[in-house]
Amino acid sequence: MQDTFKALATVSLVTQARDCILRAITIGEFLPGQRLVEGEIAGRLGISRGPVREAARLLEQRGLLVSLPRRGFFVRAFEEKEIEDLYELRECIEVAAVRAAVSRASEAGLRSLGERHRKIISLTQRGREPELIEAIVAFHRSICVLSGNGRLIRLFDEIAIEVSQILSVLGVAVGDPGRPIEVQGSLLEALEARDSRRAAREMAHFIRHAKAEVMEHYRRRHPLEDGRPTQSPPPRPARGQVRNPANMKMGGQQ
Repeated sequence: MQDTFKALATVSLVTQARDCILRAITIGEFLPGQRLVEGEIAGRLGISRGPVREAARLLEQRGLLVSLPRRGFFVRAFEEKEIEDLYELRECIEVAAVRAAVSRASEAGLRSLGERHRKIISLTQRGREPELIEAIVAFHRSICVLSGNGRLIRLFDEIAIEVSQILSVLGVAVGDPGRPIEVQGSLLEALEARDSRRAAREMAHFIRHAKAEVMEHYRRRHPLEDGRPTQSPPPRPARGQVRNPANMKMGGQQ
């Protein structure tokens, strides 16, 4: 397994530490509710705790970490409604992006998108799930780039980390045969044919299906009884974790 953390150069230590922590969250190495041990991370990166702490503050501002007084930083946990809202926003962003890309994408841009699709096929065949998630996200970001709309790109970047984290943590098998390869192939065909209606339909169908699959995985991990959360007491938290991380408030407040 490739080590997410490597010794860093002296330039932009905070930025590099932030990126390493961010990747660990994205691929599920740091799980929701898990406390970040600053000294351990600093040791793995070969730096002092200061840049790690500043990096954590930056990620807190982005909503990926939460802080608790005298306890430190924890990876944010998602609630069901937050995931539903996330995928609703994702559909709005990507449908708008693919509509714009139909008319604005250059032939070179479409060829590059085709190369990304071939990479997804290769990773699927090799069963490289973590890399496959990254490749699929990169494919969809490329469509946003082809839209020529900078704001759509920024909006996509804001949600892409959360989407990747959710897929990794819930163990959603994005490499199942037929999907998402077929959908991405259909999107490519629609873009090459400059068929805006078909492209938007394919994108909306893909994201709605992805949302349903994610919610199914989430509900398996959070069972309900008669439409209400089970009333059994929560398990004793592991050392370094909070008892109910989903209830943590932003900005270090309980």
